[in-house]
Amino acid sequence: MRATSCTASEARPRLRIQFAYKSHRRELSLPPALAYALFGLIPVLVFACLGVGAYAMFRDDMLASLMRRQARMQFAYEDRIAALRSQIDTIASRQMLNQDTFEGKVAELAVRQARLESRSALVTALAAKVDPAGGTTVAVRRAPASPSAALPLSALPLAASPLAAAPAAGFAPPVAAKPALARESAKPAPEGFDLRRTQPLDAPGEDVSENLDPTAPGERLRNLAKTFDRMEQKQIAALDGLRAPAAAKAERLREIFDEAGLPVERMMRHAANLRPAKSGASVAAMGGPFEPAPIAQGASPFERAYADVDTSVALLDGLRRALPYAPLRQPLPGPLDVTSGFGYRTDPFLGRPALHSGMDLRGDYGDPIHATAAGRVVAAGPSGGYGNMVEIDHGAGLATRYGHMSHIDVEEGQCVEAGAVIGEIGSTGRSTGPHLHYEVRVDGAAVDPSRYLRAGKTLNATL
Repeated sequence: MRATSCTASEARPRLRIQFAYKSHRRELSLPPALAYALFGLIPVLVFACLGVGAYAMFRDDMLASLMRRQARMQFAYEDRIAALRSQIDTIASRQMLNQDTFEGKVAELAVRQARLESRSALVTALAAKVDPAGGTTVAVRRAPASPSAALPLSALPLAASPLAAAPAAGFAPPVAAKPALARESAKPAPEGFDLRRTQPLDAPGEDVSENLDPTAPGERLRNLAKTFDRMEQKQIAALDGLRAPAAAKAERLREIFDEAGLPVERMMRHAANLRPAKSGASVAAMGGPFEPAPIAQGASPFERAYADVDTSVALLDGLRRALPYAPLRQPLPGPLDVTSGFGYRTDPFLGRPALHSGMDLRGDYGDPIHATAAGRVVAAGPSGGYGNMVEIDHGAGLATRYGHMSHIDVEEGQCVEAGAVIGEIGSTGRSTGPHLHYEVRVDGAAVDPSRYLRAGKTLNATL
């Protein structure tokens, strides 16, 4: 018996696949590992192909179903949000109804504070007009506030109210605000809404004003309202204190104008229609004398007091504006030496009676001559018997002339201020020696300058 040997490879089992067609045969031998991999991969490929086909067939349906589900979820959330908003609106409306009285008081106080601040500025402006030097005292001290009088502005439910924007202002610096009340609840609340309450806001029929303790903002609002009442009374008292000084000063100026025989109304209109330019000259401007409007019926006590004071202050301000254009100053410094007054006299050249249209003031040759009022130079040069003469138009029909000058320092058309040097004393023209011939004319007619100089002395004694 012949022994046969077999190798390990021949003993290992193999997968044999035989293909036969009629007389043709073919055999395929596969290792076990390859056979397992082949038969394991085929089902995977089949299922993958089926999955791809199913996705291709049903993709649009799945997307549509997913979108419908998302839309249902969105609608559900929107309905929930709408319901929550409805609840919030209901709670807010209840709070608005409960806080209507409180917030109305806060808004009223804000308006009152703004009105008091504007009134304080008005009174200060009037005081500055009555006494530009600052001698008239209009500031009034503020009464000491109680510990609950100053309401912390951050505790008021008005984020943009004038009360939160600026402190209470009268005639004294505002009292520093105290720290806001601490919140008793950890529940979130809008910033600055620090009101202390004993009941929930959403309780129906709640009266907020009855739930505030004595130290709560409600009580502080009442104290603040009382403080505003005291400030308003002090403003009225300050106006009453301005009325008498303003009327007295206006009356004194009016008497001086009347003593000089000046056309007061014309001069006030002229001064109101001028404004100072940067160069020191005066140019025309729109305006006119102040005419106070009639007090309306039902006006507040402050409005009536202000209207009374404003009338006197407006008259005083108008007179002061007209004062620089009144020839009340001396044309020469120091005591005046009058060598010949206004009126009829014996002419020094002809020896016959003649009208002297001004007054002659003795002076040394070359002494400075000053303008007695502000105005515009309408003539500057030789003028017949006047010699070198300067004429200044002060408006309102008033003009002054300065004759026999040795030197002229101004030009025609130039605007000069009261007291400005316009030339020097000389003896030009019909003159017998160095002196100043000074005239005052009203509507072209010469008048006695001495009455203006006397009124000027009265003015200097009054100021």
